[in-house]
Amino acid sequence: MARLRVGIIGAGLITQVEHLPNLLALPDMFEVVAVADPSAKVRAHLEGRWKVAAVATPEALFEKKLDAVVVATPDALHARLIIAALERGLHVFTEKPLCYAVEDADAVIAARDKAKRVVQVGYMKRFDPAYEALASMVRGLGDRLRYVSVEVNDPDAWPFVAHRDLCGGDDVPAALIEEAQQARAEQIARALGKRPTDEQLRGFAGPYCSSIIHDVNAVHGLLDEMGLKTGDAIGAAWFAKSSGGHASVRIAPGDAVWSMAHVAVPKLADYLERISLWFDDRIFELRFPAPYLNHQPTLLIEKRSDGQQARAIQHRPSYAEAFVEELKGWWRAIEKGEPVRNTLEAARRDLALLAALGRRALDS
Repeated sequence: MARLRVGIIGAGLITQVEHLPNLLALPDMFEVVAVADPSAKVRAHLEGRWKVAAVATPEALFEKKLDAVVVATPDALHARLIIAALERGLHVFTEKPLCYAVEDADAVIAARDKAKRVVQVGYMKRFDPAYEALASMVRGLGDRLRYVSVEVNDPDAWPFVAHRDLCGGDDVPAALIEEAQQARAEQIARALGKRPTDEQLRGFAGPYCSSIIHDVNAVHGLLDEMGLKTGDAIGAAWFAKSSGGHASVRIAPGDAVWSMAHVAVPKLADYLERISLWFDDRIFELRFPAPYLNHQPTLLIEKRSDGQQARAIQHRPSYAEAFVEELKGWWRAIEKGEPVRNTLEAARRDLALLAALGRRALDS
């Protein structure tokens, strides 16, 4: 079994809670060579807590002997760093969103094709055992689909990571923060076709591209299994000072509609994420736990009727961790040539839909 030498770019919450410990827990597949982060406090914490080398910049990381990198920086930096890694012949695992503007996704795809390396996007729900089970259950049911709904209540991560040994990078140079914020504003302006207000920018970057994007990708995968695709946008808007967002689109062919909503309830230590698919004779519902609560399985509920009798079946196919399984899938794609499950092309499709909905929201 080949062991990949991996570097991680960015050591924020997702790296400290998930990617770093999960990579270290797969020693037959991965060797963590070093982590790059601009915060001296975070670097010292990583070296003490996890016993890994830490450097200040991606350039310093690229100088090390690597096979692959994990990109977990602020979103607006993803595309540039992925391309830089590919130009150095490295495989890439990148956090979502891949980027904001579709043309940036196209540039990443071109760089991947030129480098002939594996790039996988971090949509861990595609590796969730309950999601995998649902994908097989809906196969062939496209002509019977009536409605898809997505509901998300997310107070942010604070209730679910308070017990973890984390270090915040409050010493990151202000110039770097400003650079990332300006890059985000420029990229979102290109994605939406005009420069949004600060509130609109937060709505696109937050509810749409940070939260609902996971569910957009998941539903796209389920529609693929049914031979369906998204059609026209019916409506879209941001609300609650852009801490909430909703949207509706038609599904083609047929007469089904897909609605989605995210709302932040910042002072409530509770999380809800639910994807429901309504058919003419059954309903499937996925209930996801808060992402950072490991070992909390997603619940798949199937509702059906036998004559006059209604029944609900709860499926728990496995207790495997989606965050771990996606890293295993990345390794298999690199070492065994297995198909990449979360492709750049799929991420581009997600971004194209969200951009279309964002443009609709600007006009609402």
